[in-house]
Amino acid sequence: MPQQPMMHDTKPLISMVASTLGRDQEMRLLLDTLSAQNDDGFELIVVDQNQDDRLVPILAAYEGRFPIRHVRSLEKGLDRGRNLGARHAAGDWLLFPDDDSWYPPEFLKTLRRLIATEPADIYSGRSLNRDGKEIMVSFVAEDAEISRRNIWHVLIEWVIVFRTETFRKAGGFDEDLGAGSGTPWNSGEGQDLVLRCLSQGAKGLFRRALYGFHPEEQPNTNPDAHISKMHGYSRGKGFVMRRHGYSLLEFLPELLRPAAGIVVYTATGKQTLARRSRAILSGRLYGWRNFKPR
Repeated sequence: MPQQPMMHDTKPLISMVASTLGRDQEMRLLLDTLSAQNDDGFELIVVDQNQDDRLVPILAAYEGRFPIRHVRSLEKGLDRGRNLGARHAAGDWLLFPDDDSWYPPEFLKTLRRLIATEPADIYSGRSLNRDGKEIMVSFVAEDAEISRRNIWHVLIEWVIVFRTETFRKAGGFDEDLGAGSGTPWNSGEGQDLVLRCLSQGAKGLFRRALYGFHPEEQPNTNPDAHISKMHGYSRGKGFVMRRHGYSLLEFLPELLRPAAGIVVYTATGKQTLARRSRAILSGRLYGWRNFKPR
């Protein structure tokens, strides 16, 4: 049977929502690092989209270390799970760990310091691999306020912390975006949500001292799968930029960079990288051209 929510006398300040499907052992690292936070002001809501009980013994092993809610869901999709978990959240703040991400021991201490000393509605940080190298996003080199201009260089979904009121006012994640959405738009849900929050007057801060860890993808292991994935991510980026009114002039650099990559990699005989650049270019164009207002 699913683990029942633990009862507590005080409302947890931070609710973490991990939507998961097909992973079990990877969750142990996340659970271990949450146990190491030395903080009793948070809860973890696990939205379990598996059809079996693989997570039951894993979550049971952490019972009593910190509050865990095990929520079953027959609906698939990363952002459907995130939104469902957020509806169960009791905290004033929301964080959405990936099921294979993990955090340094000082993560919550750093976050609480930011909340206390630099008031905002959204905090974002960096993604690192095991060796401390930045991955997934080309992050800005200095702390910054989140804006339309830098939003593609300050966000990774599992290191974004939302004031719960801000998240709910904006309507949560768009479930037609992101992994498992069933649409062509396989990314951009974090930028889409934060842009909606900013349009409603929310303030967001990117702070480099806030970071989490994630396994680094190894493109050479399966180049075709990686290229297909990048095409899906690129479709999402083009779609979200068009949705939020970015001009063609603002979108143009997103085309010129992969176009240059095609030329350089083809000329130097790096055909796999040239194919990757071509997939990124075509994906962004597809997303831009196929956006349709609701």
